[in-house]
Amino acid sequence: MSHQPTVGELFDLAIKIERTAQSLYSELARGFAHYQEIASFWEEYALEEADHALWLEKVRDALPPDQLDEPADLRVVEEARKILMVSVDDLLARIRDLEDAYELVHEFESPETNTIFEFLITHFYGREDALSFIRTQLRGHIARITTEFPSRFSSPAARREVKLLRG
Repeated sequence: MSHQPTVGELFDLAIKIERTAQSLYSELARGFAHYQEIASFWEEYALEEADHALWLEKVRDALPPDQLDEPADLRVVEEARKILMVSVDDLLARIRDLEDAYELVHEFESPETNTIFEFLITHFYGREDALSFIRTQLRGHIARITTEFPSRFSSPAARREVKLLRG
């Protein structure tokens, strides 16, 4: 008999995804430290991911034990597991320059990744008045890569000129 993942386990996976994203963006900040505005951009992204993880922990910790032990949506659990199959080191190994990082973040901040966060807040967060605000924050976070990226690096050609420094 296979183990049925629980809501608590789904929260744990989602928190790991946020921590993985935080680690990725922190590493990008280090790798592009030779351009302060780029490093600052990635540092802000990392801080937002840390906030997402803390927020998910608060929601999880506020749920009663019987709700945490309920079976989780298998489709969402499998999506979370698929995202976590790739390590930060594996992701960083794919990056040569800022264009690679930019594309990777578009991929990582995909609708699939954020579907998990959206699912959890929709099904397990009881404050209707705050749901709209949280969704707006999430959409803003996703859009920042396009709308707030340092303007002098807005073209792929300019981003390809900025190499990732390793180690």
